[in-house]
Amino acid sequence: MHKSFRKLGVISLVLVLALGVMGVGFALWDKTLYINGTVNTGEVNMEILSIASDDIGIDPGKDKDVGSTAVSIDPGAQSATITVTNGYPCYHNYVHFTVHNNGTIPVKLNAINVTAPPEITVTGSDGIGEQIEPCTNRDNTIYFHVEQEAEELAIYTFTVEFWYVQWNEFPYP
Repeated sequence: MHKSFRKLGVISLVLVLALGVMGVGFALWDKTLYINGTVNTGEVNMEILSIASDDIGIDPGKDKDVGSTAVSIDPGAQSATITVTNGYPCYHNYVHFTVHNNGTIPVKLNAINVTAPPEITVTGSDGIGEQIEPCTNRDNTIYFHVEQEAEELAIYTFTVEFWYVQWNEFPYP
């Protein structure tokens, strides 16, 4: 019995040493590497440079000077205000805008947002989806029409905003 304990002890010792040697063989040395990076993002920055009305005297399409259209660029150059004075049913006009891409990435015109009373119909979609490169200009035009429901002696004012998105985010149909 003493001999069998000795054999069992030797076998146990050999197994423990073998596992220890294997542990050294499977030891892991490691080193963590860190990578630091910098990302500089671009900027979308559009502004309205100029605005002009076709009504500079004689009403467009007429032979009299009755109605008038005053145009102005709002502070910040992000929207424009159009004011129609002495307008009458069927008075209409074109308003031309020049916008400039002050940003660092190309943009596309996504929409023209107009806030107008129901007596004024405004249309304008030229330039939707067209790309404007940085540091370049683009001309846009809207058209408005005074409807039959217009009130006498009323002054109508509405605003126009151009909504631009970065070139790769334009929602294609």
